[in-house]
Amino acid sequence: MKSFLCISLVLGLIAIASALTCKKCDFRAVSFCFSGSSNVECTGNCSQTRVALGSVSLFSKLGCAKDCQAVQNKTDSVFEFQYNTTCCLTDLCNNGNSIKTSLSLGLGMGLLWLLNAV
Repeated sequence: MKSFLCISLVLGLIAIASALTCKKCDFRAVSFCFSGSSNVECTGNCSQTRVALGSVSLFSKLGCAKDCQAVQNKTDSVFEFQYNTTCCLTDLCNNGNSIKTSLSLGLGMGLLWLLNAV
């Protein structure tokens, strides 16, 4: 039993010390990365910063942050954009799928509004 505990502890420490794989994209909008999407090895946390105007997602930034600080609803004083930063600890956890869904939904609603206005 002691040997099983020791092996589990060593494997857990190796898993923690190994690098994390994160998505990297400096400017992502409409689910497309305009700055060259890639996967990077990270020794900190994967991070995703979303920028929105009201309830409409505008763009996001994906990457790696050694000292990631989660931020909710920080508002820019000039343009009144809202910034939300999330941090996560699993491989490719910052893939940004929720942005694609909300932006697609927003564009679809806008198109329906335009069709009703005509």
